[in-house]
Amino acid sequence: MLKKLMRAFPYLMLALAVSLLLAGLDAVVTKKMLGMLDLALKGDIAAMKAETLPLLAGAVILVPLGVAEALTGNFYRKKVNLNIKYYYVEKVFGKNIREFQKENNGRYLSAMTNDFNTLETNLIMGIYTVGRGVISFLAGMWLLSTVDYRMIFFAFGIIVVNLTISVITSKPLKRNYKERSDLFDGYTSYIKEVLSAFHIVKNYNLQDKVTEDYYQKSDEIQNKGFIIDRMMSFVNASQNLFMNGSFYGILCGIGYMAVTGKITAGGLIVIMEGINRMAFPIFDLAENLPKLFTAGDLIKKIEDSLKNSDAYEETVELKDFDGEIQFREVGFHYEEDERQILKNINLTLKKNGKYLVVGPSGGGKSTFLRLLRKYVNPTEGTIFIDGYDLMDVKKEDYFGLIANIEQQVFLFEDTVRNNITLYKECEEEEIQRAIKASGLLEFIQGLPNGLDTIIYDNGKNVSGGERSRIVIARALLSKARILLMDEAFASLDMERAREIEKTILGLEGITVINVSHVLFKDTKDSYDNVITIKGTSSLRFG
Repeated sequence: MLKKLMRAFPYLMLALAVSLLLAGLDAVVTKKMLGMLDLALKGDIAAMKAETLPLLAGAVILVPLGVAEALTGNFYRKKVNLNIKYYYVEKVFGKNIREFQKENNGRYLSAMTNDFNTLETNLIMGIYTVGRGVISFLAGMWLLSTVDYRMIFFAFGIIVVNLTISVITSKPLKRNYKERSDLFDGYTSYIKEVLSAFHIVKNYNLQDKVTEDYYQKSDEIQNKGFIIDRMMSFVNASQNLFMNGSFYGILCGIGYMAVTGKITAGGLIVIMEGINRMAFPIFDLAENLPKLFTAGDLIKKIEDSLKNSDAYEETVELKDFDGEIQFREVGFHYEEDERQILKNINLTLKKNGKYLVVGPSGGGKSTFLRLLRKYVNPTEGTIFIDGYDLMDVKKEDYFGLIANIEQQVFLFEDTVRNNITLYKECEEEEIQRAIKASGLLEFIQGLPNGLDTIIYDNGKNVSGGERSRIVIARALLSKARILLMDEAFASLDMERAREIEKTILGLEGITVINVSHVLFKDTKDSYDNVITIKGTSSLRFG
């Protein structure tokens, strides 16, 4: 992530360069204006006339520079935010499916909302604010130095003291920011879970319990935010005490110098203006420096969530499926559960073969399919595809060879066409063949805008059967070499399911592996083999 942040470094430098030009020119214009005051008090009209045009020119240039500063600052913020968000989403989709599924995806939602907002405030804009503050501070220091060079040492003293306070307070702030981020992870997951189970909450009168839990989690987050704000208040108070004391000391000094005639009226105002320009940036530095020091731990937490614990290197490129898939003494159990799911599986699935996988609930059918989908790897034995160990085959290549029809159907909030084609360019004739084969023709003809009708919120405006048929059409259109089906007909009426199954079994050039509890007598003989999986000890071919 730091590399993505560094890519925005040129935009940050551009924004700060514009700020430097603006602050420098503003300081020069201010100095000249106050110099005009001294000239007026002396009655030097000629000198005043000579200074008027350069002064007006400088004042005019300040206007476009101010606009440029705002634009470059916003452009920097836009670029760095887009960089890290693009990087994060790319890394999330680089996660192994198995690892992603076993994690609570609420943590990713929390990262993309709460953590990114914190990063934007504390780091992205914090760096820019600190940079602008330093520039403004230097401009004020220059104004002071034009009256008395010793003011420079005073300015450096203020910076050192404030940095010291920020470093001392950064450690407890880091811890509390991380704890609040962790609380947001749980909070986001809870909200997602409750909204998904809305009908259960209503049907079983769980509103009071949900409200109580919601209040408790909200209270924990608010309390942690209160602790952070309280710590920042003490930090700011300490820095303000030191700064105000220092500035009051300077005021006393310049008051004495003015009374004794050691500085002019213009010089007195220059010092006052310089102190003013130094004061506000110091307040910004006091607020943002401690937050900057907390960003490292948050970035580390985000990076850790993106790592795959399984770092197995896949080396084999496989662009086509030409022969067979072989299971050799394959067994599987989940890491967190030593209970054996599959054991000693030996079978061969040939190219273009049609296979039906049946068996009792809990017998391992879904795990068998997960192995074929490369979602998990065998804990015993080896799966070969065209002679290559499936573990060595690159996921992107293998996923390009398979199509999935799953029991849990997902539809995008988009047109029927895009849900079928999955945003790929397809010939209209091919789309129509897939629609007819999946039994969607009548449904689409009845839609107000046909294929361009919008599906809402994961298919809330279509029935379960129609959702399944859309996914079947999607799979048929994908031109995959291997079709993996998981209870694909569960949401369809028997007659429609039988028709679609006949169509799929009649497809040429595709290997079909259908895991199903639905077994039609008139289509059973169309399969090359019926594989029965019963627990860890029985694998039978019918």
